[in-house]
Amino acid sequence: MAYQVVVTGKGKNLLKGSFPSQAMPLARTWWVRTGALLLLALLLGRADIEHVISPFAVAYFAVLVELLGIRRSWPALAALAGAYTRGGLGAAGLLAADMALYLLCRKAVSPRRPPDLHWAPFIAGAVDTTARLAAVGTVWTRYDLMIAFADGALAAVLALIFIQCMPIFTGHAGGRTLRFEQWVSISILMGSVITGLAGLTVAGIPVAGVAVDWLVLLMASAGGAGVATTTAVVTGTLAVVHHTSGLADVAVLAFAGLLAGVLKEAGRLWGAVAFTGSSVLLGAAAANSFAAAEASALASGVACLLFLFTPQRLRRELASYVPGTAEHRESERAHARRVRKLLWERVDGLGKVFDELSATFAEGGASPAASAQQLMDHTVGRVATTVCQACSRREKCWGKEAYLTYQAIAHTLERLEADGSRFAPATPDLRERCVRLDTMMSMLRQNLEITDRDAKWLAKLNEQRQLVSQQLAGVAEVIRAVAHEIDRRNESTLWGEEQILAALEQLGLYVDDVHIVSLDPGKVEVEVTQPSQGAHENSARVIAPLLSGIVGEHITVHEVSEGPGPCRAVFRSARLFDVQTAVATVARDGRTVSGDSCTALDIGNGRYAVAVSDGMGNGERAQRESKAAIDLLGRLLQAGFDERLAVRTVNSALLLRSRDEVFTTLDMALIDLYSARAEFLKIGSVPCFIKRGGDVHTISGSSVPIGILRDIEVQSIVKQLEAGDILILVSDGVYDAPQHTEDKEAWLKHRIAQLETTDPQAIADTLLESAVRLNHGEIRDDMTVMVALVSAHQPEWAAISLPNISGLRQEKRRGA
Repeated sequence: MAYQVVVTGKGKNLLKGSFPSQAMPLARTWWVRTGALLLLALLLGRADIEHVISPFAVAYFAVLVELLGIRRSWPALAALAGAYTRGGLGAAGLLAADMALYLLCRKAVSPRRPPDLHWAPFIAGAVDTTARLAAVGTVWTRYDLMIAFADGALAAVLALIFIQCMPIFTGHAGGRTLRFEQWVSISILMGSVITGLAGLTVAGIPVAGVAVDWLVLLMASAGGAGVATTTAVVTGTLAVVHHTSGLADVAVLAFAGLLAGVLKEAGRLWGAVAFTGSSVLLGAAAANSFAAAEASALASGVACLLFLFTPQRLRRELASYVPGTAEHRESERAHARRVRKLLWERVDGLGKVFDELSATFAEGGASPAASAQQLMDHTVGRVATTVCQACSRREKCWGKEAYLTYQAIAHTLERLEADGSRFAPATPDLRERCVRLDTMMSMLRQNLEITDRDAKWLAKLNEQRQLVSQQLAGVAEVIRAVAHEIDRRNESTLWGEEQILAALEQLGLYVDDVHIVSLDPGKVEVEVTQPSQGAHENSARVIAPLLSGIVGEHITVHEVSEGPGPCRAVFRSARLFDVQTAVATVARDGRTVSGDSCTALDIGNGRYAVAVSDGMGNGERAQRESKAAIDLLGRLLQAGFDERLAVRTVNSALLLRSRDEVFTTLDMALIDLYSARAEFLKIGSVPCFIKRGGDVHTISGSSVPIGILRDIEVQSIVKQLEAGDILILVSDGVYDAPQHTEDKEAWLKHRIAQLETTDPQAIADTLLESAVRLNHGEIRDDMTVMVALVSAHQPEWAAISLPNISGLRQEKRRGA
């Protein structure tokens, strides 16, 4: 048996502190919570069976000690007062002995730390049995043994049951949804408490009967027929055990609760009338005497009045724990909104951190003028230390005439820097001042080379700092976009979920819950929880077409849960276009490793990327550089980076990767799967081609490859594709195959136009074979052909449109 409870540590005073939001309102304030625990203890102390067996208080004390700790479980001591009202000092003393013995055994089982919660029922049962036998004396009859062991066994069982439900009253509930087993446990706890009211009457009306009827009415109003019937059977059975009612009364109570639960949606008044009427009529038929029927009718009437005056807040709170009720759905949505708000705050704060880091890097470097002045000062200081340190005129030059000396050296450095050979003569002012001119000029030339090198590295450092700043700003932008999505969805999803629920109810399909993850074009995701397993047919035939009509785009079943329990189905956008890709490649001279790399991947946001990268040279190094570039670019795009920032990041990575000259070309197409709009990024690559029927269109670019210049121009070309278009990307090995032809583009276009097949793999193989045969089988460079066929996606069903149900589409720029 699994227990979903949370046991507190020693450092928290749970009776005086604030509780998690999962606790019931009655358990959220200190005085109400403490009063409820005291009342439960008092009545459980009074409760007994046949005035002989009383295991309720021991089980309650054991569970409360384990949940709250020894010091914070003092409300359980009220059970001593209840035991005193039941059996005087003897009963109170026996219960006190049970409590003390339980604490001693608990300490013996685990001396240094509190024992595991699962030990509590067994310790309580053993302690209760031992105390009962000790109270009898040293001579035990069979009856004494039977009573003692029965009391101990019931104490252990009740402790196991109380573990299931007491966390709700102490504020340790693990969630807002109670399982059926927990509802049964609550019913047993309430029935045990009501047993403590046995024998109490007001104006001849049994208080226990009123409490049972009121509890069943409350459960019927909150949880419906199932919860009400369960409560009626459990509490009625406990009353039968205590001989306060008969089996016929249990049947009457269960039917009355069932009827009240069925009329739950009609309102509290009709439910109360149905319960009271059925209880009075059936009770009169089953009663043995008029007095018994009158007492039962009066109890039902009083319970009905108490129920009508019960605050609605209590009923709504109980209903929020019952799966399938409107209150439970609202509770779950409120919890989801709180989680989303907290998540938005965290993500937005993270975005601000990256913004501050970006600003820090952007402002951290000195201006070019300040850097040049610092280098000049450093050079002059180094030369003065080396040359002028032992000079006889040092005091004059660097004392009274320090400024003039500095200017003379600076002017000479400027002349040397302007002269490419670095052999320019000294300026007249330096020649007049310096008596060690040859040594001075030699040191100036030497230090000028060092200064130039430092200046280049400083410039490169500043450039990289600016690039890092841009990258951090890009990360901040991505994070802010995520935060904006969370915030926007937090405001809009509730209305959308209600619309979907209303539409499903119009079709006669009732579901437990609807949760909207996203409504963005091409990224729709909706989760629907249905009460029965095997609901895939409903999902495919009804829910998916309905969502397609509401959202305004085709929706498909992405996932359906397996196993026992409710069925959770996930629905997502179905693309309007499909992309089928194929690639053919061969390495130079038939080697095993090609310097070309290619990729085809879904980058999210409804876009598909195909790319070819050609590394410098051939072999493993070229393949390593091209693969690094294309892999990093794919990850950045999947993470949500802007295309241009992603390319600049890859360019910077290649620049920093090696001191040697390393570059690679990039030919990439980003295809929107919902509009067939394609964006081409051409960076040092040869033209690519679009075949539409018998026509062939060329896409060309003129930017330099990645990894050469620090600042590169990312050229973007946008084209509208159509279903049936064939996109062909090639590396320069294929494009440059015709060695003796000036117009290489015309040859490749002509060869593409001659193709009769639309199979991507056949096209790639044919073009590669043509390029190889053009050079009589000689492979002079790495060759790669990537082909992408754009086709219309065929939906599996037509959308369902319903009147009075508006669309949920929220326009948003795809890819943002």
